[in-house]
Amino acid sequence: MKWIPILLNLLVIDPNGGHVAMDFSRGRSQVISGRQDTSFPYISSQDGTFMGTCRGGAVCVPFVSCSAHVRSPEKTFCKTLTGKKGVCCTTGRNLTKPFTKKDRGHRIIKLDEAVLGALNHKCRDEMSQLRSREARLLDSEEPTILLPGSASYSHFRNSRRFDHFDLNEVTNVAMKALEIAMATKVFKDREGVSNSDLELGMIQEDLRYTPLGHNCPPSPVCPVVPGKYRRIDGSCNNQYSSLWGATRTPYSRLLPPSYEDGIWTPRTSQVGEKELPSPRLVTTSLFDDRAEANQDLTLLVMQFGQFLAHEITQSLDYNYVNGSAISCCTQDGWDVIPPEYRHFACMPITLPREDNFFGGYKQGCMNFVRSVLAPREDCTLGYAQQMNKVTHFIDGSTIYGSTSEQTGELRSFEGGKLKVFNDYGRDLLPLSKDKDACLTMEQGTACFNSGDTRTNQMVTLVVLHTLFMREHNRIADALTKLNPEWNDEQIFLEARQIVIAELQVITYKEFLPVIIGESTMEEFGLNLEEKYSYSYDYDQRIQPSVINEFATAAFRFGHSMIDGTLKIYGMTHMEEQIAIPEVMFYPSQMRRKKFMDMVLSTLTTEPIQEVDSSFPEAVTKYLFRAGNPFGVDLPSLNIQRGRDHGLRPYNDYRELVGLPRFTSLSDFGPEIGPKLKKVYASVNDVDLWVGGLLEEKDGEGIVGPVFRNIIADQFSRLKNGDRYFFENDPSVNPGHFTPDQLYELRKASMSRIICDNSDHILLKSQAKNAFKKPGTPQNEFVDCSSQAIPRINMDHWAM
Repeated sequence: MKWIPILLNLLVIDPNGGHVAMDFSRGRSQVISGRQDTSFPYISSQDGTFMGTCRGGAVCVPFVSCSAHVRSPEKTFCKTLTGKKGVCCTTGRNLTKPFTKKDRGHRIIKLDEAVLGALNHKCRDEMSQLRSREARLLDSEEPTILLPGSASYSHFRNSRRFDHFDLNEVTNVAMKALEIAMATKVFKDREGVSNSDLELGMIQEDLRYTPLGHNCPPSPVCPVVPGKYRRIDGSCNNQYSSLWGATRTPYSRLLPPSYEDGIWTPRTSQVGEKELPSPRLVTTSLFDDRAEANQDLTLLVMQFGQFLAHEITQSLDYNYVNGSAISCCTQDGWDVIPPEYRHFACMPITLPREDNFFGGYKQGCMNFVRSVLAPREDCTLGYAQQMNKVTHFIDGSTIYGSTSEQTGELRSFEGGKLKVFNDYGRDLLPLSKDKDACLTMEQGTACFNSGDTRTNQMVTLVVLHTLFMREHNRIADALTKLNPEWNDEQIFLEARQIVIAELQVITYKEFLPVIIGESTMEEFGLNLEEKYSYSYDYDQRIQPSVINEFATAAFRFGHSMIDGTLKIYGMTHMEEQIAIPEVMFYPSQMRRKKFMDMVLSTLTTEPIQEVDSSFPEAVTKYLFRAGNPFGVDLPSLNIQRGRDHGLRPYNDYRELVGLPRFTSLSDFGPEIGPKLKKVYASVNDVDLWVGGLLEEKDGEGIVGPVFRNIIADQFSRLKNGDRYFFENDPSVNPGHFTPDQLYELRKASMSRIICDNSDHILLKSQAKNAFKKPGTPQNEFVDCSSQAIPRINMDHWAM
């Protein structure tokens, strides 16, 4: 089946109730109905930006409220009702939200009782067959289970569950979602439903009260009066939908997915229904190993970016019902497993026989298993949605976990503190009980436990987890001294609330500006308020969940910033260089007395690599190699994951953010165009992650315009769609801070976190902004005891 282009005349709702027909194929919008001239008259903003009147049915809204694809280069700025800078816009917030029959102007596809009964019967039969087939695969002589020891198994280890309870819950939700996808397929084939109907969400039947209702996600019971502290699992944050942002719920989307069958089958080329090129062929044809450092930013940008990514996203691969990893390649790695022995979630990466590296080891197949699914929150038939295992909010889930079971395992239940492993006077993360969490668990080695299952992936990641664990305990100690009458629970919850606020401040005040640039921060309303002020930007209509395009493509830009070696510095000189693959899942060096301070010195002084098409061999040949002579290719995994999740081609997202579509591969430029022509049959085949890395930068931050818009849109959702965001006013945030506390929290910085929680053996000074090159004007090194790196005055938490 040929790919069906983005829908023509998709009706969306403007903020004042008017409708807009979006013609995605030509990148323009036409107002069908709506109010006229609803913004303020011409006005001049404080920064000198010319402010105009919105005409033609447009209304003045914050940037986050306007879909990026309708913004033209000459967009009209205006003043919103709250007095802030906005943009004239003709669309609502969510292109993919379901609308009523009246809104669409199209028929809504209904399911009668007989059809629903038939669907349920058919799906139960198919699910039974699927489970029987899986049982046969487990018992077959053909090796279909991925065994420990290989690089692919190390990749599987990277997303392991926390415990058996979590495994069972994830598996249960994933199988329910799979049954709904099967029902959609059966209904589509039976009733002649088109891919366009699925993309539009035309099947509006709520399945909760039908025979298929057992697959619907249960809605948590939320109190009428919201609790003071946000829930560990992220639920009950939004009054409109109690599941928005909660753990084990689907990613949201900027655009409908591109699946060949409209449901879950990966897309093919737009030329002759051919398969898309092998991700590994794309890697070897487009990416190289030339190193180009960005001397303005430190390695901490990359490492904090990974920490933050783990904070809000975690996709999980399907596995066997007993928890075993799925193998999609023959035991020798030369070929894919034959279809009759292949698991339904297999999507192996074919390696070209002539591959200069993997070919030498006679490898023709790289293992790849598809991401588990989650039922739609409105529980309707439709295209597949992938599950986010962790909470979608910036809520410290990497520190505290995303389930009450995880949090209980991490707490000491004494003085509001988290557990530690006291290693001869130094507090490290508690040791993991999972025998498969690291490469070795021999006596004397260390494998750590935190709120995230990926902690041990990189030793530098372990360092950041250690910092925030110590920060929580440091704040808990301060609260105990200020309020000796408080019990363990109150101290823990207050300390958690403060640490989450610090994490949010660092993200929006220090990290994001270097990624997307100051003007984009302003455009999307991402800057924090000042001093004692509350924010009034919260809108319960904003879907705060993580965007699939963000999680699977745009925020993976950081993989390009990885340096293949970690340079470890002592007091006066570099003491050693460690190849990145050698410290993956082997964090025992944390037990060396000076190691943490040395790593922190490295992270805050060494430059990152530029975001471009360059990747070190450490991630294209040796990633997760676990002692093997070869590993897996990270760029290939990223490309395949985007196809697994149904991401549309890069060209569609150019149009989404207001850029002209490329008409040929030559539009990528004289250097890149010829390389692309060797692998892609059409300009409309180029994967989003690939195109985003190849696009030209324009001086705004370190990523190109498509990634920049997606990232900005995501963080605006996380800020303006989170009831408990730290600076929200008392009418919105049940756990609001006082104005004095807000003033103190806005002092938070990564440099202060480092100064307060390092081992203070080697690291006794720090630049003011740990993400920027140290020693430059306005970012000089200062002593950690200096007030030049402001401290939060905890006296304002004395009750």
